[in-house]
Amino acid sequence: MRYIYNLLQQFFAFLLNTTDKYVGNFGISIIVVTILIKILLLPLTLKQDKSMKEMKKLQPELEKIKQKYANDKQMLNIKTMELYREHKVNPLGGCLPILIQLPILFALFGVLRNGIIPKDSSFLWMKLVDPDPFYILPVLNGAVSFLQQKLMGTSDNPQMKNMMFVFPILMIVISYRMPSGLQLYWLTSSILAVVQQYFIMKKGA
Repeated sequence: MRYIYNLLQQFFAFLLNTTDKYVGNFGISIIVVTILIKILLLPLTLKQDKSMKEMKKLQPELEKIKQKYANDKQMLNIKTMELYREHKVNPLGGCLPILIQLPILFALFGVLRNGIIPKDSSFLWMKLVDPDPFYILPVLNGAVSFLQQKLMGTSDNPQMKNMMFVFPILMIVISYRMPSGLQLYWLTSSILAVVQQYFIMKKGA
């Protein structure tokens, strides 16, 4: 696992350094590399959207199974898996793009923390290796996260509706101490995700 992490870190260092030679700024390099990653992950994003739509269609059937086998956990699991197999739905399919992004985040964090990017590298008002001094990026990350969930639609479940407000606040709390370069990556990735979601929904309308 450590070997894969180091390999990813070296790969991102190479990408950022190569891009920096052409654009002359590591902040812009992070944005360009983020766009490239999003393009590479687009097939998985489309697959995730399809999986989520299929899961939504199955909700009435899943509710019937839950009610019918409420007192038999084993049979509940068996019937649920049978339903997934019948409709060729993978309940974990929607998690794949998120799981792939986690190693990317850790690798980029390592690049920013291990001196691979010069400590004086700056973009707009911030140094990329330090947290945003004005907390603008964390707030923007929270706002875009809220917009993304709003665009995806709200569930009838009260807990899910609450998460729509809790998650953006959590994003701000988690990210405000992160290096600005990492926050810039996350913000760019989130904005691109919103744009992708908008066009996916428009196409499906």
